[in-house]
Amino acid sequence: MVTITLSQPSAPVLPLPGLPAWLCGLLAARGVTTAEEAQRFLHPSADQLRNPLALHGLEEAAAIIRGAAAQGKRAVIYGDYDVDGVSASAILDETLGILGMARQVYLPDRHKEGYGLNIPAVEKLAREADLLITVDCGITSITEVRRAKELGMTVVVTDHHRHPEELPPADAVVSPLLGGYPFPGLCGAGVAWKLALALAGEKAMELMELAAIATIADMVPLVDENRVIAALGLQRLARTKRPGLRAVMERAGVRGTVSSDQVGFQIAPRMNACGRMASARIAFDLLTTRDSAKAEALAAQMETLNQERKAEENKVLDAALSQASQMDLVENHAIVVWGEGWNSGVVGLAAGRVAEQFSYPTVALAVDGDTCVGSARSAGDIDIYKALSQCADLFERFGGHRQAAGLTLKREHLSTFSERLSQAVADQTGGKPVKPTLVCDGKLTLPDVSEETVRWLEKLEPFGMGNPAPRFLCEDAQALSLRAIGAEARHLKCSFQQGNELRDGIYFGGGAWAGKTAGRFCFAFSPTLNEFRGKVSPECRVYALQMIPESLTKDPDREALSLFAEPRSGAPAASVSPTAVPPLMAAGQGTLLVCRCLETALAWRRQFPEADFCLEEATDSRAFNTILLYGSANRVSPAFRHIVFCDGATGEGDAYRTACPRANVAALPVSDALKSLLTASFADRDALRNCFIQLRSASFRDLYGFASACGLTVSQAAFALAVLRDIDLIDASLSPFRVSLRPMQKRDPAESRLFQLARETHLNASR
Repeated sequence: MVTITLSQPSAPVLPLPGLPAWLCGLLAARGVTTAEEAQRFLHPSADQLRNPLALHGLEEAAAIIRGAAAQGKRAVIYGDYDVDGVSASAILDETLGILGMARQVYLPDRHKEGYGLNIPAVEKLAREADLLITVDCGITSITEVRRAKELGMTVVVTDHHRHPEELPPADAVVSPLLGGYPFPGLCGAGVAWKLALALAGEKAMELMELAAIATIADMVPLVDENRVIAALGLQRLARTKRPGLRAVMERAGVRGTVSSDQVGFQIAPRMNACGRMASARIAFDLLTTRDSAKAEALAAQMETLNQERKAEENKVLDAALSQASQMDLVENHAIVVWGEGWNSGVVGLAAGRVAEQFSYPTVALAVDGDTCVGSARSAGDIDIYKALSQCADLFERFGGHRQAAGLTLKREHLSTFSERLSQAVADQTGGKPVKPTLVCDGKLTLPDVSEETVRWLEKLEPFGMGNPAPRFLCEDAQALSLRAIGAEARHLKCSFQQGNELRDGIYFGGGAWAGKTAGRFCFAFSPTLNEFRGKVSPECRVYALQMIPESLTKDPDREALSLFAEPRSGAPAASVSPTAVPPLMAAGQGTLLVCRCLETALAWRRQFPEADFCLEEATDSRAFNTILLYGSANRVSPAFRHIVFCDGATGEGDAYRTACPRANVAALPVSDALKSLLTASFADRDALRNCFIQLRSASFRDLYGFASACGLTVSQAAFALAVLRDIDLIDASLSPFRVSLRPMQKRDPAESRLFQLARETHLNASR
């Protein structure tokens, strides 16, 4: 279950002229607290960019390139196969063209060569060029750069990835992470574009749209210079003259104003598909061609590759999710999945999806013979690069940053790697689970969800890392309707009410909430506009729902149905005192508190507010500590290690031992709440005899008809069926309602632990 929290502004929220208070809060959360800062943030402009020569090594790199161009030397641009590397290569290729320099672009094959420089490629290129310029790679390629120098090449490295203590022996190393540059968040194409500015001046502004695509696609923080590059680049992209970009945007349905979401989810995946499925050269040629017919052909080829990418990704993702769901996610703190025949071009996508779904750092590896090539994605606040660094001795190759990384290792190290990565993540978390958390920027009520609010939010674009699309917390709303929609009922159509205000909403992936309208809710959302038949109406794009347990009202019938539906047999649960519970909850994972009565569940919630609170089921394979109300053993994850019956045991221990074979099952003393429930539900021997006679003489469609025929309340009828089932006179299910008679035999109700307990509490209450 996702935990919804509110962000804490790092700076005081001050009123800013002309801006609504909630927008001031959003800006404060992004470090914007003065009117001048707000003006710069809301209106990015080129004068906010820093002097490119301030970048470490850039002045030296520019001088080397100019000198080489003047001397008629040949250059090779060595790039990468993703959007960032391809865009950076295109930027520098066109810049060297402005200088009139002879050049070629080399993009390594993802599947045959992997990321970064490699010796065979360097030795080949040394025969064809005098100057080697890397973009979006090279900072860790010490051996390869040394070899290039031995072969007589001049080497300029431009990169944005983390660097080792020893830098490669290049003639110039350009990096925003070196030399105290004020903004270290540039992507590879951003660094290349800054070099282009130094080399080509104003002409390089025409290349900003390429830098913007890469900045958005590479998920670097969209603040400071990146915000300027993205904002101004998107404006240029909307009116681009590049035939290739126009062709791919047309196929992606991107028209008019271009948003960061359209780049991230429509344009970038198509470009990345080239390197994943075939050759990144297709994407490079598409960016740089000036031929409209060629652009259309390349866009069509790209579209085909993207469809193939989706199919391949789905195949790998299904297998990866299957592996992850079978892992012991209580013992393991990271997910490592692998498969023979997986396409190494899509394992990064699969790793990202698995990490998102499980909120665990994830590594997905394509196994080919003895070699495993894969990608890692972070979750929560985990520094995946740091965690992988603790396993570096196992890798053939490895590189990346806090959120993502790539690696190659031998198959024989898979098991060891999985164990050591789990421990490395545990070292960062103190052994606590990485619980999924959704941070909201502030609070809004349903009346605040208006067209005006949405228009204000648009001024904060472009959105991305460091400047995420704002999400708000709506507190204490009534869910009028939660209805599953879409393929396999995966999504949720919502309708909420606060006071007299109603708003509709959509929750993608939230179909499991369908019909669960008990109590009131808080939810995380973004205000959006729905345009239908010319009518514009505000609604909520929901990201997470949380039922407010304290809003539940006591429902004795539901409590009884939950309790009496459980099968009872086998050894009783071990008795423990309430003092045994806190140590079990300390790890944050693996403990299930089974509650039959609302007051019991709320009492434990007050003691453990950080635990998940679930109704009817607790099926999360991560087995975060959970308080379960109205639950049943057949709807519980087998991953739990400790089961505690918080209202006391009534004989259902074996059902939970079967459901959770690794769990210790224990029970607290019978609670006063359960005693009251049993007293109200008790049916004596005569009533039980009458119920059995009714079952032999008639059939019943539901519990209510059966209760009426027996002259009992619903809870008494449910109790009677449970006891008759316990002593093997009937087979019965309360939901769905189903009863069948077993062979006649003489049985005593006292053989039922449930009957004994209920009779005892009934007698005590009568005294």
